[in-house]
Amino acid sequence: MNSHTHHGGFPATRWSVVLALRDEDDSRRGRLALDELCQIYWRPIYSYARYQGLAPADAEDLTQSFFSFALEKDLFSTADASLGKMRNYLLTAFSRHIKHWQRQANAQKRGGGREIVSIEASQAEDEITIDPADHRTPESIYQRLCALRIIEAAIDQLAKEQAAAGKEEHFRLLRSRLDPSQAGSGNDAEMAAQLGISHDAVRQSISRLRKRFREIMRDLVAATLSDPTDESVQEELAALRNALVG
Repeated sequence: MNSHTHHGGFPATRWSVVLALRDEDDSRRGRLALDELCQIYWRPIYSYARYQGLAPADAEDLTQSFFSFALEKDLFSTADASLGKMRNYLLTAFSRHIKHWQRQANAQKRGGGREIVSIEASQAEDEITIDPADHRTPESIYQRLCALRIIEAAIDQLAKEQAAAGKEEHFRLLRSRLDPSQAGSGNDAEMAAQLGISHDAVRQSISRLRKRFREIMRDLVAATLSDPTDESVQEELAALRNALVG
């Protein structure tokens, strides 16, 4: 077992890597972990700010400054891995960040922070529809977006693996079938004709892709828990599924 693995066959958790930022010898790996965090949680954090009633410009500033703190180690300087779920820790920390900003609003200057990830706030804004009749809480919306972002990250990783294996076109056509509810022999037959393979080969490919997708999801979710076990990972996967339909 190397330094990048964790007990039970799980990879090093985001917690363990982030906390390694305190160890200068491991700062490079810690920075990579934080970059991943920014990619996954930027939009959920931004959207939480918007649903708290902040204007787009203020929400963007707060999100950028929040992850600036993370990248400068301040956010995790006192973080305790026993706190459990990364998504919940970030939400609690960001809520404090908003309150601090509100107390010092007059002292804030726009544009002071550096760009954290290559994402435009307008992309996140496209996903936001603030309706007074919507009774969902900002917290529940944040949790739903966290679930969606982890799914997107898993699909992106699977896409890269398939491209590296020379199966980019296969994956492009079969990607929609990662969802087990999207079944249908007619679709399979059509895909088989497009790919020039048998109907059975299409079904086998879909089965393999779904299996690999579940493995990636399991590893991604495990990486957001302080002490991943089979039971805690299954509980977190269930919580994310509930967040999607909640």
